[in-house]
Amino acid sequence: MAGISVPQYEIFKIGTNKLKYSNWDLQITKEEAFKYQELISLFEAQEFRIMANKILEKPIWSIDFSKIFMQVVVDKKSDFARVTGKKGVTINGVNYKRFVGTTGGLKNNTLLFCNSQYIDKLNELCECKRDPDTKLVPAKYEAYKALTCSASQPICDPHGILVVKDCITQYFADVISLDDDGDSKEPTREIIKDKALENNVSDGFNLCTIQYMQRVAESLGLDYIPGGVCLRNAWLKGMLYPFPIYEFIEKYNNGNYMIEDIWGNMQDIRQCEMIITESSLKLWGAYDNIEQYVNAYKECGYGFSVTKISPHVLEEQRELNYQYLQSYEFTDEDVEELCAPTINYLKDAMCGDYSSTVKFLGINENTDVNSWQRALYTSEYMLGDPYIIDSVHRYIKKKMNDAKIGKLFVKGNYQIASGDPFALMQSICGLKITGLLKANECYSKFWIDKNEDEIVLFRSPMTSHNNIRMCNINNSDECRYWYQYMNTIMIINGWDSFCMAENGEDWDSDLNFSTNNPVMKRRYRYLPAIECVQRNAEKIVVTEAAVKKTNKAGMGNQVGTITNYVTSMMEVQSHFEKDSPEYKELEYRIECGQLYQQNELDKIKGIIAKPMESSWYNLGACGENKYLQSLCAYRKPYFMIYVYDETKRQYKQYIKESNAKCYAIYKCSIEDLHNKDTLTKEQEDFLFWYERKMPVGTGNCSMNQICKYVESQLDGYKSQLHKDSSFDYNTLKVKRRCTEEHRQALRELEQYYCECIKEYKKKQGKEKGIQLNRTDIFDKQDEFDKYYQRASMVEMFKKKAEEICPNDDERMNIILDMTYGYKGNRQFCWDCIGELIIKRLEEMEEEVVYTE
Repeated sequence: MAGISVPQYEIFKIGTNKLKYSNWDLQITKEEAFKYQELISLFEAQEFRIMANKILEKPIWSIDFSKIFMQVVVDKKSDFARVTGKKGVTINGVNYKRFVGTTGGLKNNTLLFCNSQYIDKLNELCECKRDPDTKLVPAKYEAYKALTCSASQPICDPHGILVVKDCITQYFADVISLDDDGDSKEPTREIIKDKALENNVSDGFNLCTIQYMQRVAESLGLDYIPGGVCLRNAWLKGMLYPFPIYEFIEKYNNGNYMIEDIWGNMQDIRQCEMIITESSLKLWGAYDNIEQYVNAYKECGYGFSVTKISPHVLEEQRELNYQYLQSYEFTDEDVEELCAPTINYLKDAMCGDYSSTVKFLGINENTDVNSWQRALYTSEYMLGDPYIIDSVHRYIKKKMNDAKIGKLFVKGNYQIASGDPFALMQSICGLKITGLLKANECYSKFWIDKNEDEIVLFRSPMTSHNNIRMCNINNSDECRYWYQYMNTIMIINGWDSFCMAENGEDWDSDLNFSTNNPVMKRRYRYLPAIECVQRNAEKIVVTEAAVKKTNKAGMGNQVGTITNYVTSMMEVQSHFEKDSPEYKELEYRIECGQLYQQNELDKIKGIIAKPMESSWYNLGACGENKYLQSLCAYRKPYFMIYVYDETKRQYKQYIKESNAKCYAIYKCSIEDLHNKDTLTKEQEDFLFWYERKMPVGTGNCSMNQICKYVESQLDGYKSQLHKDSSFDYNTLKVKRRCTEEHRQALRELEQYYCECIKEYKKKQGKEKGIQLNRTDIFDKQDEFDKYYQRASMVEMFKKKAEEICPNDDERMNIILDMTYGYKGNRQFCWDCIGELIIKRLEEMEEEVVYTE
């Protein structure tokens, strides 16, 4: 996605363990907090703008937001009541109280707090003059309020807004219905043929005129008109797409421009640049008409802004991930064909020559100007730098391990998904809803331009093959014309079970991965969508107590853990024949994974659901029942040794000890014992318990197949890129006198840098274990946050180095001597003076050209 451009503001992020230790009244400097990753940068969002414009009435850039907002990490749920109580918490003499729990924050046990001096006024403005007696589900209310915290860039207001009802279609489809509301410990499963179902075709998307999107592009400083942007405003979230609205009215509605809005008022659509759907304006029912809503959001400091921008050009190639692959049934030939592009790419990278290395790293003139990668692109001389050589080797190793966990290159990309805007316009005009896309069809200009007529689509997170769909590409002239402005958007029909199959997909900026990979298409199997019977939470007049209850319930959800259980079940299933009772039982359990995922998410709404039966994943819970033991997914699959370092260590240690034991008893390796034609009862028992106690599952599931094939192709390969003793960093230096005072100060800064990096890695290591047990390996927001957390650290040290030693030449010489001459931290070098090194390399290249 194209990035928004907004400033960042520093705030404290402190855990309750530390707050409790200081008796909830902590004194901490920004420097201390920065070192221990307790000073973070948040991108500007609506709550910052409301605080600046409506409460403090000061320029936003002049405000120290560390005295306004802070984040609290609830380390123990027992701390929740105290930290969210009336007393709040105090940092550096400023008292803070709970403001909101965002969806992403709650996953990480984190709440956003606000200075208690301003909290009441902020809450009042965030209400945006809604009818306070409107009954809502507390968890949904909190999620709607949390929209104010989404990093967003303001855009121009539209000239007129029309709010309309959603577009609903009816269709029939086969579904697998799962319900855990009975007396049984396990969900009931029913296959229902031709069930009557509904689609909300417009669930989370909106339309605007082409002219308005042009003005939005100008607001955002873009040099193209985006195919879509993700909107924010008071109680509003959804994609906005440009569409020839007036032309549609002329052609299909006989030029009748008077349209009834959701409140029953007639509006001239020619006076409206934006059409908002009821699913996007969450609390439309809390206002009497559009004028009341517009006046309210303006008076309370809200405005239209965007959080995502569709890209100008889509990627040609992306990596798969194991969730997209694990449910496939591959032959050995399929695996070889699927892995070939990645294997060849990695083998080419090991040639060691300059052009292969640059190609492998994917670096070009657009690569970050403050990086060793850009330096290598600028000058081949840098291929002799030992630091760069080590970095390339680490990157190759990472990519090899990535391939072993299913990160394989295929043609394809992620696209923002939308329902059919043509169908929505028909609904708005009261016409018969047909849309332009039929069942099993989609529209994607990217794939049309590739002359592709069929693709497979995925959405993360997913649990089973039921979550994959193959769609035909509609390339009609009508589609090309009416969707011409949505050229990087994936448009899905409204007449089949696509959304249900894609784990409840909607159109408020969800992403679909699509590929035309022949193996993925060839081995696709159509399976009915899984319908998880859900229970609705009660709507009430929202209170602070009710909201806090949902915050607590939503902390530390186990969605990722459940997803990992399903992955382990697929490995267990690979040990059985397809028509066996065991195979079918595991198929049922894998399907139930989607229900348990949904139940876990519903906890935040206060809905109490049954947990997954423990005997499905806990060997101890199976007792002496051999059948249950044989089905128990108590081990991670083998390929996970490349995900979890501890699992890999345990596996290697187990293999080493088991082989030693086998040699001691039978004078041969375990592999030799396996290959013997006849075995004694004792030897059979030895091999049985060897397999049973194995720390990972080694069954021939698709991901283990892929992992072992990649191992067979790449293990033992070594890069031909070697260190060159002729590299001399002094070549990069310039003539400039350096003072001892500056040398000493920069040495101290480097030491502080090393301490901060150590704490950063320690924290990332802890979070890695947590995230790999959740679905956050697919959470782009987490990757986004980490990237900018690291980028903020780099920027801070770069500025401090400039303050210590303002002269560029002197600063470059000193830091090169410190890091290359005396073996200091070379990443510190590239973080602080990367741009200066690249500038020097460009001068050197020009000198060579001039000399020649």
